[in-house]
Amino acid sequence: MFSFLAIVISIVGLGFLILAHEFGHFIVAKATGMRVEEFSIGFGRYLVSKRIGETVYGISMLPLGGYVRVTGMHKEEFDARVAEAQEGEPEPGERRGAQDPEDRLAGPRILSAREIADTPLERRYYSHPLWHKLIFIVAGVTMNAVVAFFLLVAVGAQGQEVPTTTVYQVEPSTPAAAAGLQVGDKLVTVDGQPVKDWDSVRTFILDNPGKQVTLVVERAGVQKQLTATLQKRSDGTGYLGVQPATNHVPATFTGAVSYGGRTTGSFFALVIKGIGWMFAGKVHVTGSQGLAGPVGIITLSEQAVRGGYYLGLLALISINLAILNMLPLLPLDGGHALFSIIEKVRGRAVSLRNFERISLVGLGLFVILFLVATSNDIGRIVTGG
Repeated sequence: MFSFLAIVISIVGLGFLILAHEFGHFIVAKATGMRVEEFSIGFGRYLVSKRIGETVYGISMLPLGGYVRVTGMHKEEFDARVAEAQEGEPEPGERRGAQDPEDRLAGPRILSAREIADTPLERRYYSHPLWHKLIFIVAGVTMNAVVAFFLLVAVGAQGQEVPTTTVYQVEPSTPAAAAGLQVGDKLVTVDGQPVKDWDSVRTFILDNPGKQVTLVVERAGVQKQLTATLQKRSDGTGYLGVQPATNHVPATFTGAVSYGGRTTGSFFALVIKGIGWMFAGKVHVTGSQGLAGPVGIITLSEQAVRGGYYLGLLALISINLAILNMLPLLPLDGGHALFSIIEKVRGRAVSLRNFERISLVGLGLFVILFLVATSNDIGRIVTGG
């Protein structure tokens, strides 16, 4: 079912995106003088690790993300470490007071309480100004966006197959076939609107499931008017049933950069629209057309490798990670940014106990989404969908 190559490519590709995200946090922490205790790919106990200077770098057991652990993310937590240094390190598994759920997910701290307690005030996260905290928080998603851009520049450097408004293929038993569309027809207007490019046609079709539309096409130099009723697919989007002809545009440097920027913006808009559709109930969350989990991503990666569009898929995944991480929910980056602003407005920190409770709600939601996505993946395997 899955090739070894697809599994390796998926793991390496996702690992690269995680590494880029965490590296964004890391370089900002270093640049602003925060102490970085650990840099990990994965969560849980380390499989391999090495200390270089003041930071431990490693790969952990659960390859579902990563983290950069900076000293003093919460003053209460830092004060607890100081108390541990004075009273003695806790026994393995022993818990003292409230704890950031991210720390429990990441695994036990490697550095001793004594070493952490000796960290100068100016190197502790909580002592830094708000703007330092915010650029540290958003640096990860910024790196994901930058990586997506450069991946898409690499795609653009290969030259582009630009869709035209001429029909290349009409799928049988579709609204296009029923309307009488033929290979070679050039779309002139759709629902009364002049056709500028294929992207505008595709967007209109996706956004109007079930709608009866008038198509004006040019065939052998003569314009003809056709009527089609757009089909509604299982994911809630519209479907016509045509494939456009393409023109190959040779690569240039400016063209590749332009393609990278334009497509990055399009991917951001597509993901945001998809999230909106999900909340509006226009697309499925469960079932064969629902969310994809790790197994689904491996399947998509295998198809992308075979189809020659893996770099584009990886860019889209990177943008998904960026947008997902900026949702205003703890423990995501967007939640941290929101609470940093709230604390600045309040003039005091949110208690670690309240922070823990709110974070657990967010973690619970994502555990549910993970289970739903994994269930969808299993269903696709069982049904062959």
